[in-house]
Amino acid sequence: MISDAYGRPLESLRVLVTAECNYRCFFCHLEGDPLGAPARPGSKPPLMTPEDYSIVAEAAWIIGIRGFKVTGGEPLIRRDIVDIIRALASSAPGSDISMTTNGMLLEALASRLAGAGLRRVNVSIHSLRRERYKFITGVDGLDRAVRGVRAAVNSGLKVKVNALLLRGVNEDEVFDLIEFSRGVGATLQLIELIPVGMGAKLLKTHRFSLSFVEEKLREMGAVVEVRSLHNRPVYRLPNGAVVEIVKPYSNPVFCSGCNRLRLDSSGKLSPCINWRGERVDLLSRIRSARSREEAVVEAVKALLEANWLRRPFYLYNIHHDGAPSAINSSRIDIPRKSDSLRVLQLISERKLSGKG
Repeated sequence: MISDAYGRPLESLRVLVTAECNYRCFFCHLEGDPLGAPARPGSKPPLMTPEDYSIVAEAAWIIGIRGFKVTGGEPLIRRDIVDIIRALASSAPGSDISMTTNGMLLEALASRLAGAGLRRVNVSIHSLRRERYKFITGVDGLDRAVRGVRAAVNSGLKVKVNALLLRGVNEDEVFDLIEFSRGVGATLQLIELIPVGMGAKLLKTHRFSLSFVEEKLREMGAVVEVRSLHNRPVYRLPNGAVVEIVKPYSNPVFCSGCNRLRLDSSGKLSPCINWRGERVDLLSRIRSARSREEAVVEAVKALLEANWLRRPFYLYNIHHDGAPSAINSSRIDIPRKSDSLRVLQLISERKLSGKG
């Protein structure tokens, strides 16, 4: 397995299949892509095809990536989204294929997505009150999103309800969202606002700390587990409700558990949602290849190059008194790339021996 300079394994790839979205959430982080606003459907046609994603998935699988999170924009507005899921699942056998969606189009597609290889889906429902939901998203889509959740559960998919809590907007719905998620057979994932994309202007006015919610969950008798991904705490309540907490802002513990790269809708790789440096152009490399085998090798090289750029956005600084504090420091030197180079050598040997 490949790791970065800080010993964090590379295990997952977040795949942004489109920059277009049929929603207008006023806090959208744009998946770290500084576009200024989500693209309107039809305004930014996708560049990558299912075959391109098949090549990427094969390359990712070779270097040990076993998780793929499909997102956007809104991934379900792509008419070939089922083909994309099938391409990922077939080229990276046994991998965990999941998706994040607003759920508006999910009801009609849930069964086909499950049949193509999707295992899990996160559906964003930031409010259970119709007018409030419309205010947050810009769309009167609550009923359709709820039907999408139910259709996904009925199709055998594992479902999470994503809710970003905003001070002065929806923080009073926490326990309604917990009960709703428990009732439909889903996990609730509560998320803090981060200063990325459109959310950068809202941090001071709308950020709501989830520490308060965690305290209440413990008082309710929740058993706490910790996921390896981002070291996220998961609270299991006595009534069967499950609540996962996502607190990425100014949180070195969160960063220390990051295991992913991000592939944006233009075919470029970045190491972090906060990354503002040059991105690794994967798509141009695989498109210039003379064969699929060569394209897979080029994709591996691009993935390894992007992995060399990975670093925690928030780090610990140990003061002279031994007390740690979180800081956002400058990038440190990356050590030798021996592990990555060894992988490339193994790929070359496999190709020459005809085992590719």
